[in-house]
Amino acid sequence: MMDEGRNVLESSGLRAPEIRYQRTADMRYVGQGHEVSVALPEGLLSERHLPEIEASFAETYRSLYGRKGPDVPLEIINWRVVARGPEPSVDFKLPRAEARVGDARKGRRPAYFPETGRYVETDVYDRYLLQPGMRFAGPAIVEERESTLIIGARGRAHVDRDLNVIVEFAREN
Repeated sequence: MMDEGRNVLESSGLRAPEIRYQRTADMRYVGQGHEVSVALPEGLLSERHLPEIEASFAETYRSLYGRKGPDVPLEIINWRVVARGPEPSVDFKLPRAEARVGDARKGRRPAYFPETGRYVETDVYDRYLLQPGMRFAGPAIVEERESTLIIGARGRAHVDRDLNVIVEFAREN
């Protein structure tokens, strides 16, 4: 199983020294319906490893259930090997194209804002077209499939580098 995992990862461009393996066995007491996953020792397994594997199972079982298990034989249900490479570094910085807030404006429509006590002609923005660094003032409506963001007349919005819309409100005088 380790060879299979190594072959897959090497065919994806990893070198053998970058690959790590996690070997476990799903074990239980004979007659039980639930298994406990136990780490296996390194190297080629043989009968000489049985006491170590049994002790690891007993310790894991005790930590999960707060007691020693019954005096019955153990069985292994599954053998498992996980082969993995180093965690990839993920950079969520998005390209900063020169975009104008007008590029995200869908139009205008009247909307009622309690703080003004009347309907106000309001800019409507497409959430999916907002870009990092864009700024706009309320009143405004930002629409997307999942939700709608309403920014009151005293609100000021900007889009951060992760595309979050940050809204700040001026204090009422």
